[in-house]
Amino acid sequence: MKYHRLTEPQFIEMHHEFILFLASNSIDKEKWDEIKETEPDTVNFLLDGFSDLVWEKILTQCSYVEFATKDQLFLFNTRLDQVEALVIKVIDANCDLRTTESFEWMLNNLHSKTVTLFEATKSYSPSRNEFIYSYLRKGAVLSEGNYFKELKSYFSDSRK
Repeated sequence: MKYHRLTEPQFIEMHHEFILFLASNSIDKEKWDEIKETEPDTVNFLLDGFSDLVWEKILTQCSYVEFATKDQLFLFNTRLDQVEALVIKVIDANCDLRTTESFEWMLNNLHSKTVTLFEATKSYSPSRNEFIYSYLRKGAVLSEGNYFKELKSYFSDSRK
């Protein structure tokens, strides 16, 4: 298994897709019920295989990932061949970058000594999907990239 198995609530939510997955493996309801009763290894193999397919689809379609701690915010644009990262570090006990209010505060205080910005681009190692997955396992979330785009415009404007 390349990723982790979906949870029971996730399987329930995706039951239609799982039915299609079983059908693509020539398994109907009757055969599935039989497999569940007599072949636990096959059940695990099928659940793991479906989970990996779901994760691959999610990771492949992902464009932006955000990972926040109280004092740091990592914003990633996960392009095909390399990741572009914007990293914000804040030295202010009252600021918690996990909140929208603190993000707004940080934008208003970009030029203060309490906010440090970093920008970097690097190739994936070992792969794009494994990079994204590793951050999701640490607590990162997929995003629409609004924070990334807002900060990226700051970098673009500051170079003019």
